Amino acid sequence: MDALERLLAVEEISDLIGRYCMLFDDQDWAGLNELWTDDAAFVVEDTAFEGRSTLMTFLSTCLPAGYRSKHMISRPLVAIGADGNTATARTDVVWIASNFENTIVGRYEDELVRDDTGWRFRRRVERPVPFVAGPPPMSDAATGVSGATMRATDGA
Repeated sequence: MDALERLLAVEEISDLIGRYCMLFDDQDWAGLNELWTDDAAFVVEDTAFEGRSTLMTFLSTCLPAGYRSKHMISRPLVAIGADGNTATARTDVVWIASNFENTIVGRYEDELVRDDTGWRFRRRVERPVPFVAGPPPMSDAATGVSGATMRATDGA
């Protein structure tokens, strides 16, 4: 795979990851269904939803119909396999619910394959950042530098 082919593959994979977020947020289940291989898996912590039908049942029933939310993602870090038809990607994600709270913060770790229709997800692992109540335990120096940009925690 030459540099241009690699660049195109990375762009196509980045588009796939972005399309997942928008299709989920728009509750476009038919469109979302097309992004997965038949044997795909969606894994969150110790729970795996194996097979496209099973994972789509899970994804399409996570929220009630019409509930609005948004995924905000980082630029994916993509590694193309030596065969040019497999890849991995890591993407940081924040999921914001309709109450505008950052409900899920984590990372997607994807295994992808390219078939005759393009790139598809074979496996997605969602690694949530565990919730910790209270302000971050920052050093005095870090608070001095970043404190002005943080939400007040003293009730102000």
